[in-house]
Amino acid sequence: MILPITNEHIPAVTVLFNRAAVEETLYKSMTEEQCASFFLPKKDDGEGKYGFVCQEGDQIIGFSSGCTSADGRTGYITYVYVVPERRGQGFGRTLAEALEEKLWDAAEKIDIVFYNPMQIPWWIPGTGQKHDHPCAPGVDMSGPAFLFFKRLGYRCFAYQNSYYQNLENYVYPSDILAKIEKLRQADIEVTYYDRQVHTGLAELFDDLNNPGWKQAILANDAKGNDARPLLVAVHRGKTVCGYTGPLSVSPEGRGCFHGIGVHHEYRQHGAGKVLFSTLCMALREQGAAFMSLYTGEDNPARNIYEAAGFKIVRSWADMRKIRRK
Repeated sequence: MILPITNEHIPAVTVLFNRAAVEETLYKSMTEEQCASFFLPKKDDGEGKYGFVCQEGDQIIGFSSGCTSADGRTGYITYVYVVPERRGQGFGRTLAEALEEKLWDAAEKIDIVFYNPMQIPWWIPGTGQKHDHPCAPGVDMSGPAFLFFKRLGYRCFAYQNSYYQNLENYVYPSDILAKIEKLRQADIEVTYYDRQVHTGLAELFDDLNNPGWKQAILANDAKGNDARPLLVAVHRGKTVCGYTGPLSVSPEGRGCFHGIGVHHEYRQHGAGKVLFSTLCMALREQGAAFMSLYTGEDNPARNIYEAAGFKIVRSWADMRKIRRK
């Protein structure tokens, strides 16, 4: 029997979620309160959140969860799970289709992707540390969900790689030191942004054509002395020609930043790689124990991350189903 998820189901849903966290997925375990906050639809906050359980007798053997975007045009699958001993009998498909039916009421497409506002933190594998990342950017390609969603008609439209670097003993890679010298010869240095000295920050973002970056960085700069530190590449001691940051450290010890970019006239000097490695050094000095991030398989930015010593720890598929007319 497929039923809308209610508060009385939360204890069983928590048990199922945590079983999967131990046996199959990378997700961090949750308390009942966390599961209720995450999976239980709320009537008074305007969230387009939906969930279902599969009940057999008095036992919950699976559940599904998803939501819609703020504009209602996109549906998101967040989670579908059936206990392993009952798989292959159609329960997972039925749970997913019940969720899809709700999402199709508003959505034109259903995505499994990093834009999902319901974001579950997960443990980064192979680190030997309790290091985590706050969201999954798609379907874990090494897990059973990848084939499950393919069989439901979802198709891959992009691939994401999660990168990781332990910062506790981080130092500049040798080739980065050579690039720092190359930049110096071109009269470019990487330093902390000083609004009293440096110019061209807004113009940089116009060149990068990324309104989101521009809004976030200029909003941070508007805080004056309370702004978080920003690293910039500066030409001739004054003109900003690249940036990364702002720098921050999460309570979990993760080094965080908003973006990285170099003005098109100053590329090919290695400024992006120097900026990013300097970011790693600066975050380590601020107390960050590690960094984790994800980027598209074909995104040239991966060259910057890999030059800084970052390694791929997981690969994910962004998947989508388009509504049939």
